[in-house]
Parts: sequence; C-alpha cells; structure tokens
Amino acid sequence: MAQETELGGYQIVGRLAIGGMAEVYQARARPQTQRSPGEPDEVVLKRLLPTYRNDGGFVKQFVDEAKLTVRLRHPHIVRTFRCFKAGSDYLMVQELVPGRTLAFMQEAFVKAGAAIPASASTYVVYCLMKALDYIHRAKVGDSGSNIVHRDVNPSNILLSVAGEVKLTDFGVADVEGVVKGDAGALRGTLAYMSPEQVLGQVVDHRSDLYSAGVVLWELFANRRLYTGDSELEMMHKVRDARVPALAPFNPDLPDYAAQIVRHACFADRALRFQSAADFQKALEVLAKRNGWPLTVDALKPLLGA
Repeated sequence: MAQETELGGYQIVGRLAIGGMAEVYQARARPQTQRSPGEPDEVVLKRLLPTYRNDGGFVKQFVDEAKLTVRLRHPHIVRTFRCFKAGSDYLMVQELVPGRTLAFMQEAFVKAGAAIPASASTYVVYCLMKALDYIHRAKVGDSGSNIVHRDVNPSNILLSVAGEVKLTDFGVADVEGVVKGDAGALRGTLAYMSPEQVLGQVVDHRSDLYSAGVVLWELFANRRLYTGDSELEMMHKVRDARVPALAPFNPDLPDYAAQIVRHACFADRALRFQSAADFQKALEVLAKRNGWPLTVDALKPLLGA
C-alpha cells in the first residue's frame, strides 16, 4: 500500500518512527490548514495506527495523552499543539525536535568504542529533572493531582542538534495515585520501571525518579543495567532493584556521582530522592565539585556525533 502524502491538511515529509500504537511523521502544514497559535510550519504528526482507530480503549489513551500534554509548557518537554480527527484518523500535532534520541546517542557511542562523558550525562539528567519537577508539580484534573510520566527512558529523551534536551511520550502517563487502564497491567518500558511499577502497584512521582536513576546509571556505566533472556527474568531483576556499584565499570567516576545514582535507585521509595528538585540539587553539587558546565556546552561531545 502506498504511503500517504497528506494527512489532515498536512503534507507528509517523511515517517520518523512507528511504535506500538502510533506512527510519527515529519509534516508541513498546507497554506489553507488552520493551525494552533504558535504552531510552526514544520511539525511532528502523530497518528493512531489504523489497526486501533476503532478500538475505544486505544482511542481514549491517544486522546487522553493529547489532552494532558497540550496543557504542558516547559522548555524541556516536547510541546503538543492540538489533537483532531480527520476522516477516520486520530492525529496529534507536536513540536518537531531536529536531532536524535538519547538511546540513539548511547548506541552510537558504544559502536564507536567510546562513552558519553560524565559531564554530558549529568547535564542531560539535570534537564530531565527540570522537566519532571514541572510535571510532578502541575495540578491536573478535578482532584488537583500531579502527573507521573511512567515511561522515563532514553528513547523518550530527545537531544536536538542545538543542544536542547526534551522529554516526550506521555502515552502511559497517570494522574498521581490513580491507576489508569487495567489494574496490575505493565505499562511502560520494563528495563526502566521501578520495582513498585513492575509489581503493578499504584505509583507516585518517585517512580519516575527511579527510572531517571536507571538512565543515569547506564550513562555512567556505558551499558544496560537490566538485561535478561526472558521478560520474567527481567521482571525479577527490576523487582529486586539490584543495582551494581559503578566503580568497576567507570573507575574514574567521582564517588559523589555513584552516591547520587545509589540514592535514586533504592527499591524502597522512601529511601530515594523524594522530589525531582532534590535530585536536581544533587546534580548541581556534582557539577560544581567537578567544574562541569550545566549548560549546552556540556553536550558539545554529543552534538558532533
């Protein structure tokens, strides 16, 4: 079947990715297309896969993500401009971030036999903490509850060619304290879930901080934390939260960096950082002690990759 050249009044430039329930395109608005305030010419167009457009559960999840993210305005969060239906298609218009995912950059460095510098890794997670602090403080719904992203992982962290760091994909996000979807269902990326998440328990903002800790461990160690031959084996490893010391993988890493990761990755959420702001402050101390910039300058080794 030939690929569409236009969707909902947008010219398709090319397909960027396809996921479990949606496909993502780079697109350009036609001159006659009515756009949202602030919407640029070049955007990302996210379409619910045709397979699911008659499934009420998937449609609701897609629309709920749009309703949530269209309200978010933060420099470290990918912006959603609007969601609409065109014919039988459900479409979401989002900010285009020219660049790569953190997962792509990690793989590129591994293939090159190199590691992302600790200073750059610290800055990436520092920006991530700013985004998480914002969503964890945002009040949504009738109850005025906070947002839990639930899927913090390197594939959902974008690095632009200009050095911007942005969190994306709120497809499985929850309002804090409320289980969305089937109770006990695994929603997120297994290798980055918190122990309480993999156990199907109600999660709070500290689950996102654990996931960020796993991201930081992998950046510092230049390897995956949790691997396994089966999903069950992976679930057991995540549940037990056995996080190896970083020193054997990166002997030059400052001790305080390892302490931060350890603090973020406790199985008991009461022992972790209790807020993104606390995690962010620890990263500020780490950067100051080592003379690392907490600016886009920290990403120079990545921007040329």
